Amino acid sequence: MSALLYLVRRYHFLMLPRTLEPEVMDSEQDAREYNRMDHSAVNVKFVDEFLLFLSNNDLRLRTEEDPPFDELEDQPEVIASFLDVGTGTALIPIELCKRSPEVRVMAIDLAVSMLDLATLNVDVAGFRSQIQLAHIDAKDSGLEDGMFDSVISNSIIHHIPEPASTVEGMIRTTREGGVIFVRDLMRPDSAAEVDSLVQLYASNESEYSRRLFGESLHASLTLEEMRELVSSFGGDPESVAATSDRHWTWATVR
Repeated sequence: MSALLYLVRRYHFLMLPRTLEPEVMDSEQDAREYNRMDHSAVNVKFVDEFLLFLSNNDLRLRTEEDPPFDELEDQPEVIASFLDVGTGTALIPIELCKRSPEVRVMAIDLAVSMLDLATLNVDVAGFRSQIQLAHIDAKDSGLEDGMFDSVISNSIIHHIPEPASTVEGMIRTTREGGVIFVRDLMRPDSAAEVDSLVQLYASNESEYSRRLFGESLHASLTLEEMRELVSSFGGDPESVAATSDRHWTWATVR
């Protein structure tokens, strides 16, 4: 065995293995704790970077000056309809609707407790006419092909034991010329790095929240694993990039 091959195998042996967490955070405690945590900066950054990606690809959100929804087929540069996969308590759809009163979002989740709080959040924010909440399994959504101008998601992939069907569904439900923008945690190389990230980003949170964050890091995909998954469906592996010390982002025009 060559020295290089030995080092490669040794590296993979030493890598932190993926340890799954419960697929559905459906206890009332999970939902309340998640909703209580301050995600505002993360959500604003997600939407800001999504809008920047649109701009860099000559795309934009729908505005009041655009034609009615039934005439949007002739306006491919306009992004008007969204699917948010694993919406949780709908904080990202709410942030997105703050940017444009003309977009429409279907926000899906498998956790009833999350959707209960999402309903409250949407009502309080005043976006009931723009955001449709639905109890749908992302692994088998049953939604129509090419139904949305854009599919977005933040932190759903690490919850799913075999995420291939979810990735396939994201691709399938995005129209040609539409946008996929997905972000999730990126599994570190070691347990020590997990502990360091938990201390850095969740030291002021409750013990329960710190535990959830650590478990999520253990359950997440590495950058290379996500690239391989996207590539298996004919996507460009380079469309998946490390975008922070703890996140990868998959951003592409279909």
